[in-house]
Amino acid sequence: MTRGATVRIHTLGCGKNAVDAEVMAGILADEGYSLVPSGRADVAILNTCGFIRAAKEESIGEILSLARERKRGRIRRLVLAGCMTRRYREELPDLLPEVDLFLGPGDIPDLPGLLRKMLGEGDAPATVPRSRVGEGALPDAAYGRRLPDTSAGCAFLKILEGCDNRCAYCAIPAIRGPLRSRDRDSLLAETRLLVRRGAKEINLIGQDITAYGTDRGEKDGLVTLVRALCTVRGVRWIRLLYLYPGRVGDGIADLLLSEEKVCRYLDVPVQHIDPGILKAMGRRYGPSDVYGMLERLRARVPGLTLRTSLIAGFPGETRAAFDRLLRFVHEARWDYLGVFPYSREEGTRAHGMPSQVPERVKEERARRIRDAQADILSARNAARKGETVEILVERTSGGGRAAGRHRGQAPEVDGSVLLSGFHGKPGEILRARITGAREWDLRATCTGRGSSTESD
Repeated sequence: MTRGATVRIHTLGCGKNAVDAEVMAGILADEGYSLVPSGRADVAILNTCGFIRAAKEESIGEILSLARERKRGRIRRLVLAGCMTRRYREELPDLLPEVDLFLGPGDIPDLPGLLRKMLGEGDAPATVPRSRVGEGALPDAAYGRRLPDTSAGCAFLKILEGCDNRCAYCAIPAIRGPLRSRDRDSLLAETRLLVRRGAKEINLIGQDITAYGTDRGEKDGLVTLVRALCTVRGVRWIRLLYLYPGRVGDGIADLLLSEEKVCRYLDVPVQHIDPGILKAMGRRYGPSDVYGMLERLRARVPGLTLRTSLIAGFPGETRAAFDRLLRFVHEARWDYLGVFPYSREEGTRAHGMPSQVPERVKEERARRIRDAQADILSARNAARKGETVEILVERTSGGGRAAGRHRGQAPEVDGSVLLSGFHGKPGEILRARITGAREWDLRATCTGRGSSTESD
């Protein structure tokens, strides 16, 4: 009865959430549902983020927008999925009566059957429980049905779920549960699927990818996995995102040096540098560990690009502690840096900590860090003029104009390379000469096709 029913999927949040949405899309497509990007639909599914306050506010705004569409008859049923649903699984059904069904990431394989029950009743009330939020993780088998968007030539590969670090500010363990590393063969099969769909760049993601395999007693599990992924034909770039600072050792450096496909790029969120704040956060390292890591990596790996994330205004952050953090930004000179005002999240240890920093102070401190990093990035970009780099083209705009990224830029967060002289399609890798910079972005002119990194 519901074969051909139309479904719109809206996704908010991080790359991990985007992967879940692509799995959802593949499962629904396999079961005969028609996926539509916009317009009228039988079902609208909102895949939410519930990590910090700003993300929750965005999710609520999108829910209310979809509820208005339903009231106007543009959609028949409204489903809420994702992290916010999992985090507030007890409260949301009463707060949002306009939503027909709530489900968590682990319930995605059951979605086609749930929709059949809902739509099979016409306009009658759903016969399925409104709240059906189970475990926080997808089973490995579900990823094989993923329908990825690889139009830009890149894809995320979620190698684990959950986290065991238990940082004081983070709600992820409550949302996604404890660390669960995915099966290596499943990840290799999914990578081959992504390549068949057009992906040339594979971005490894997870709450802490350096923990991969530790739940199974593996040593150097991440390094072993990446070396196996390098053997997959068609993979050109592999990027490592979200590494825990205390676990970035010689094995990671050796990997960057020995595997040509692995981008010399590491995203290492250190969060702070003041020893007292790091201890209060529950981070298992100190300032000397961070400075030592940076010195070792830069000495061993030529051309390394380093990114980090910082939190400004954590409870107890005095003016002296913040000054230490700002000085660290100037001294460490990260290539890229993201900073977030501390978000006070219920259910975390930090929520009840004394000496909460006022909102306006948190915002001002975050702004000062952003300004400092903008100056560093501007100088770094200006110094790159004349370099020749490989570019993965992500989009074109006609007239020989295009935009892409070099190996030292992660998707969505590190700016773009604005190209001239390109006459091809997104997903191609080519060589270009950097001619200048504009704010966060670089300008470049195409000079030829990129070199192959295939061993076969």
